[in-house]
Amino acid sequence: MGEGMIVCSLIAFLICLVLTPLIIALCKKFNWYDEVDPRKVHKGQIPRLGGVGIFISFLIALFLYLFYFSHFEFAHAKPVFFAGLIIFLFGIIDDFMNLRAKFKFLIQIISALIVSCSPLYINTFLGLELPQFIARSGTFFWILFLVNAYNLIDGLDLLCGGLSFLTLLTAGIFMIVGGQVVGFAYIIICASILGFLVYNKPPAKIFLGDGGSQTLGFVIAMIPVFPLQGGMEHTKLLIAFLIVTDVIAAVWRRTREHRSFFSADRAHIHHKLVNVGLSKTSTAICLLIIQLFICMASLATLLMTKTKDAVILLCVCIALVWAFFIMMHYINRMVNLKHTGHLADAPQAEH
Repeated sequence: MGEGMIVCSLIAFLICLVLTPLIIALCKKFNWYDEVDPRKVHKGQIPRLGGVGIFISFLIALFLYLFYFSHFEFAHAKPVFFAGLIIFLFGIIDDFMNLRAKFKFLIQIISALIVSCSPLYINTFLGLELPQFIARSGTFFWILFLVNAYNLIDGLDLLCGGLSFLTLLTAGIFMIVGGQVVGFAYIIICASILGFLVYNKPPAKIFLGDGGSQTLGFVIAMIPVFPLQGGMEHTKLLIAFLIVTDVIAAVWRRTREHRSFFSADRAHIHHKLVNVGLSKTSTAICLLIIQLFICMASLATLLMTKTKDAVILLCVCIALVWAFFIMMHYINRMVNLKHTGHLADAPQAEH
């Protein structure tokens, strides 16, 4: 299966590499451009259907893998596939029609229910089996959380795609080592994302769009859903929390400020780094380096023989990342105070 994964990953990369320029040309012909809103930092007209290239190339490569290498070993993942397909299709529709928030949320609820009511759900935490109602409810809200949060952080060239690539690559390695064949699909989708990133690097020629960012959020939400072998099952949820730190911070900020979960703002960590003086490219590189550190620390737990040591390492990494977020929060406040002479209620909001 390893040989098949390499071949299909290469196919996914090449298809996305070829398909994306065609999508860019199509978007320019029909004026399908990304709308500028308060959470975006780009200017000008940029196509927004990058997710189409990623997922068409992924699906073609995945089907080739299923038919020629895996012998339908992904049968247990059918609920995840159909739920993800719903998220993707309505995300693309939203890119064209700007669906109402309540309707989009209803679609996300349906997709989350498909997974949380299936045999696949987050049923353990640190090796302890959770009561079924709590486990399924937790899975339901975890999916809604990630789908929306990844959509909210898609505001800077290379960022959402780059973070997703590192996160899914780490998850794929964990799954393969943990005996979970779905890990091969995660490696294949990483190859598709890599093809997209060729055109998303600053200055970006194309963006993910809602269809891309929401679906990547859904795929990442599935990381702790699939069961793993041994000690990896005990630490997988901590690893999932660690590698999605920025999206957790985004939700915490909206909760703290009593704002809508769906509200756009310019208070993400990448906005704060730009605000204190980093260029957009430097900000993306900085955050990708931090994410790489997080992913390497997560992978280091594979070398640990004691689960307790792995848990300690992950908790230390979570504390360090949050310390960085808190530090940047106060540095950003000082910059705003220096520029305006006072702290506005929402200094990052665009009016």
